[in-house]
Amino acid sequence: MLTIKQLRYFLAVAEEGHYGRAANRLGISQPPLTEHIQTLEKDLQVQLFRRTTRSVQLTDEGKALTEHVRTILLEIDRCRTVVTDARYERATLLTLGVLHAHTYTFLPGFLKYCFDEIPDVRIKLVEYSTQQQASTLVNDGVNIGIVREPVYHPDLETVSLFHERYCIALPASSPQARKKKISIKDLINFPMIGYPSHDNKRSTRSLFRDFFAQFGVTPAGYEEVTTTYSALALVAAGRGFSPVPESQTQIKISGVAYRNFSEEPPCLSVGLAWLRGQNLPVLHQFTTLARNYFSHDRCPDGLNPSYL
Repeated sequence: MLTIKQLRYFLAVAEEGHYGRAANRLGISQPPLTEHIQTLEKDLQVQLFRRTTRSVQLTDEGKALTEHVRTILLEIDRCRTVVTDARYERATLLTLGVLHAHTYTFLPGFLKYCFDEIPDVRIKLVEYSTQQQASTLVNDGVNIGIVREPVYHPDLETVSLFHERYCIALPASSPQARKKKISIKDLINFPMIGYPSHDNKRSTRSLFRDFFAQFGVTPAGYEEVTTTYSALALVAAGRGFSPVPESQTQIKISGVAYRNFSEEPPCLSVGLAWLRGQNLPVLHQFTTLARNYFSHDRCPDGLNPSYL
């Protein structure tokens, strides 16, 4: 009786023209490969290969079989694809908005948790900036989004997930980077590098302006860029310091050192937001999963649940 394994082994030898190379391609040793080919020839009662000391050549029967085996194996692979596609089409689609910075911090772990808990739900990611988050959720068909709080829009419902402290990104070559913790007063002669926000009152620049004012500190200047990566590139080049949420200290860039503040730093809050009136049962399920994942017991390092 022919088996799929025999056919795959036969095709590998036929295409490689050599038992050793075919065995390497299949990830097995040569003796079991030879045994399977011999069994196949015995079942078919034909010789499929002419063997020499350096290679093997297909017989006429082997050449005729090769094209049929390719077709058979292709159809078997298509069977798997058909089944996978059917399962994929049956799955509920949830479009999730995410902030750029979250894609390389806590999002991968959270998504894995979701896929494990709700395997029949497909999650499509849509990236946005903090300035785009509300308009994307309202106008672009995104079911739910992970957002930087606060979010003010009459058509959006929100729930808080966690808050996290700010840390400081410094040039690794700077004297301040030699310290285990940084005092706000260590930054007197340093320019600050920041990024735009959706909320002027709670922007990084506003939070740190108030933070500096508490201790009578004024930065040497301010430069605004679009993304965290751009800010860290300037930090690495020695152009100044940049406040970053604690989760983003996972971003390893040559020339950048991350330090905690010795004073109590500002915090930022992250939550979920979604358009009111959506008739999508998975929304409640997803919200429950998110709150569970970011609970005290599961919350990733550096993140603190803000809804409990």
